[in-house]
Amino acid sequence: MIVTKDKRKINYSEKKMLESYSAMISGLSIPCKIELMERLIKMLKNETKEYAMPTDEFIPEKTAEQIITELRESRHFRERIIEPFD
Repeated sequence: MIVTKDKRKINYSEKKMLESYSAMISGLSIPCKIELMERLIKMLKNETKEYAMPTDEFIPEKTAEQIITELRESRHFRERIIEPFD
């Protein structure tokens, strides 16, 4: 695990990938780099929305007992009698 200047952790393979992409990007024109930055920002915004913690609390419509009862009733096992050990 590698820690960046701003204390973010990245693994070794990500660091190597980042270095490779950086080398490729350095050869691009300025308009192309700006377009790439805009796309990266857009991707980051979408990822942030997907992984954001919900602000509303989980309010179940059923009580815990009702949920447990439903789970137990939904289980289907083969009817088999197991004789106890003597």
